[in-house]
Amino acid sequence: TEGVKLPTVMVFREEDTTMCGKKNMRRTKDFGGLCIFISKGEDFCVEASSCNLQPNSVFVNDRLFGTLNLTKRSYGRYEYPEGTPDRIPHSPYWLPPYS
Repeated sequence: TEGVKLPTVMVFREEDTTMCGKKNMRRTKDFGGLCIFISKGEDFCVEASSCNLQPNSVFVNDRLFGTLNLTKRSYGRYEYPEGTPDRIPHSPYWLPPYS
Protein backbone atom coordinates (compact mmCIF):
# COMPACT_ATOMS: atom_id res chain seq x y z
CA THR A 1 0.00 0.00 0.00
CA GLU A 2 1.38 3.39 -0.99
CA GLY A 3 2.48 5.65 1.84
CA VAL A 4 2.09 2.95 4.50
CA LYS A 5 5.06 2.40 6.78
CA LEU A 6 5.19 -1.20 7.94
CA PRO A 7 6.93 -2.28 11.12
CA THR A 8 10.37 -3.79 10.71
CA VAL A 9 10.42 -7.32 12.05
CA MET A 10 13.60 -9.33 12.49
CA VAL A 11 13.66 -12.81 14.01
CA PHE A 12 16.82 -14.16 15.59
CA ARG A 13 17.64 -17.77 16.40
CA GLU A 14 20.05 -18.79 19.14
CA GLU A 15 22.88 -20.70 17.48
CA ASP A 16 25.14 -21.68 20.35
CA THR A 17 26.80 -20.42 23.50
CA THR A 18 30.44 -19.32 23.52
CA MET A 19 33.02 -20.46 26.06
CA CYS A 20 32.57 -17.19 27.98
CA GLY A 21 28.80 -17.77 28.26
CA LYS A 22 27.60 -15.38 25.56
CA LYS A 23 24.89 -16.50 23.17
CA ASN A 24 25.41 -16.22 19.42
CA MET A 25 22.27 -15.08 17.63
CA ARG A 26 21.65 -15.33 13.89
CA ARG A 27 18.95 -13.56 11.92
CA THR A 28 16.55 -16.00 10.24
CA LYS A 29 13.47 -15.96 8.03
CA ASP A 30 12.69 -19.60 8.80
CA PHE A 31 11.63 -20.24 12.36
CA GLY A 32 10.63 -23.86 12.03
CA GLY A 33 6.99 -23.77 10.99
CA LEU A 34 5.97 -21.44 13.80
CA CYS A 35 3.92 -18.24 13.85
CA ILE A 36 4.81 -15.39 16.18
CA PHE A 37 2.11 -13.24 17.80
CA ILE A 38 3.18 -9.77 18.99
CA SER A 39 0.98 -7.43 21.03
CA LYS A 40 1.03 -5.33 24.18
CA GLY A 41 0.69 -8.55 26.18
CA GLU A 42 3.13 -11.43 26.32
CA ASP A 43 4.39 -12.43 22.87
CA PHE A 44 4.14 -16.12 22.00
CA CYS A 45 4.57 -18.69 19.23
CA VAL A 46 2.30 -21.47 17.98
CA GLU A 47 2.74 -24.23 15.41
CA ALA A 48 1.33 -22.86 12.16
CA SER A 49 -0.20 -26.24 11.30
CA SER A 50 -2.24 -26.29 14.54
CA CYS A 51 -4.19 -23.19 13.46
CA ASN A 52 -4.12 -23.57 9.66
CA LEU A 53 -1.79 -20.55 9.35
CA GLN A 54 1.17 -19.84 7.07
CA PRO A 55 4.48 -20.86 8.69
CA ASN A 56 7.09 -18.17 9.37
CA SER A 57 4.42 -15.50 9.80
CA VAL A 58 4.30 -12.70 12.32
CA PHE A 59 0.97 -11.31 13.53
CA VAL A 60 1.01 -7.79 15.02
CA ASN A 61 -1.90 -6.48 17.09
CA ASP A 62 -1.69 -2.84 18.17
CA ARG A 63 -3.10 0.30 16.55
CA LEU A 64 -1.95 -1.46 13.39
CA PHE A 65 -3.24 -4.97 12.83
CA GLY A 66 -1.06 -6.72 10.33
CA THR A 67 0.43 -9.98 9.17
CA LEU A 68 3.91 -10.47 7.75
CA ASN A 69 5.20 -13.65 6.12
CA LEU A 70 8.98 -13.50 6.25
CA THR A 71 9.53 -16.41 3.85
CA LYS A 72 7.24 -15.13 1.11
CA ARG A 73 8.05 -11.46 1.86
CA SER A 74 4.35 -10.63 1.90
CA TYR A 75 2.22 -8.60 4.25
CA GLY A 76 -1.36 -7.70 5.01
CA ARG A 77 -2.57 -4.56 6.77
CA TYR A 78 -6.09 -4.41 8.11
CA GLU A 79 -8.07 -1.32 9.03
CA TYR A 80 -11.40 -0.60 10.65
CA PRO A 81 -14.35 -0.51 8.21
CA GLU A 82 -15.30 2.85 6.71
CA GLY A 83 -17.61 4.82 9.00
CA THR A 84 -16.16 3.38 12.21
CA PRO A 85 -15.85 6.07 14.91
CA ASP A 86 -12.32 7.47 15.28
CA ARG A 87 -12.27 6.89 19.02
CA ILE A 88 -13.34 3.24 18.97
CA PRO A 89 -11.74 1.33 21.84
CA HIS A 90 -9.26 -1.28 20.74
CA SER A 91 -7.85 -4.37 22.38
CA PRO A 92 -4.19 -4.69 21.43
CA TYR A 93 -3.79 -8.18 22.92
CA TRP A 94 -3.62 -11.70 21.57
CA LEU A 95 -4.95 -14.45 23.81
CA PRO A 96 -2.37 -17.23 24.02
CA PRO A 97 -3.60 -20.79 23.45
CA TYR A 98 -4.26 -22.97 26.46
CA SER A 99 -4.40 -26.74 26.48
